[in-house]
Amino acid sequence: MRSRLTPTDTQRLVVRQYTPWRTVLVWSGLIMLVLLCLWGAFEAGRFRGGYSVLSAALELRGRDAESAKLRARLHDSDAKLAESEVARRVDREAYAQVGKSLSELQERLGAQSQELAFYRSIVDPNDQISGMRIQRLQVLPATAPRHYRVRIVLVQAARQDAAAGAAVDFTVDGQLRGRAASLALAAIGTSSRVLNFSFRYFQELEAEIELPAQFTPQKLQVEVRPAKGATPIRQSYPWKIDPT
Repeated sequence: MRSRLTPTDTQRLVVRQYTPWRTVLVWSGLIMLVLLCLWGAFEAGRFRGGYSVLSAALELRGRDAESAKLRARLHDSDAKLAESEVARRVDREAYAQVGKSLSELQERLGAQSQELAFYRSIVDPNDQISGMRIQRLQVLPATAPRHYRVRIVLVQAARQDAAAGAAVDFTVDGQLRGRAASLALAAIGTSSRVLNFSFRYFQELEAEIELPAQFTPQKLQVEVRPAKGATPIRQSYPWKIDPT
């Protein structure tokens, strides 16, 4: 006898649950397995070819350590170079200062030697020059423009026992507006006209003068007129400005 299906049996449905994440997980595992196999084959090939990841890592670490040492040496070298440069600069400055001091000392010694020679020329008993004479003449710059100080040193032999009197006068020869001109102390002197004095061994005289504009000095004509009617002393000097 056949069994018949009832309407209830024909209306019964079968529902199956769908799980896609299992498929994704399976494929992901397969892909990872393939990649691991490929990487293993790659590493195996490199190992057979003589390459080792561990050796490479150790070698890289060693190179990093060597590089750190080289950087430290370079830093030390730079520091030593900087110290050497500072030391050389200090030495150069010290040498320059010593050279300047020596130069100044030589200048002072030279000036003192000249002064010593000057005084020796006055008191030297072997000096055969008798009477009065012009020992030195200097032209020095003054404070104002076109102003100069004329300094004259007169001496007489140390054997003289009495003081000697005299008068000193001078003129400045040169060019004024393109023509020869001679300017007397009386015209260009700022304070004294004729320098009168009395001395026994030596006398230093100084007169300040002011030269007119457009005047070019060329030489000095000095005249010393001793007292008691002695023969005047006349001497010519080229115009030269001496340093102060």
